[in-house]
Amino acid sequence: MLNNFGSVVWLRSPVERHPTYGYLQVSFIAWRFEEPRDSLKGIFEAIIRETPNSLEWTFKATRNWMIAPTRLIEQAGPDGSKFNEAMVNITEEDQEFCAAAREDLFRILEALESASH
Repeated sequence: MLNNFGSVVWLRSPVERHPTYGYLQVSFIAWRFEEPRDSLKGIFEAIIRETPNSLEWTFKATRNWMIAPTRLIEQAGPDGSKFNEAMVNITEEDQEFCAAAREDLFRILEALESASH
């Protein structure tokens, strides 16, 4: 679906459930376009803002673009150096949050799919 906006050369999104332990993982999606276009940023920002969600979400566009729960972004620190640690902590400590994030991301991806046509 992101390929409808441009050629995606890298993508990261955790599997819904931990492959060994079976618990829900915190949902997010990160990707890199081969040729990022600033004109797309407004589309992604609007979708995050306008899609009805249970949680607060953030869209970030640096080298990699990301849609993630704001709590995950904040716990990762200003430079994102604690991202994996934050992801593990939220996943292990707050399954209710992970369930809400999964449902929200599904709605966000549906909205992106609609916007890509």
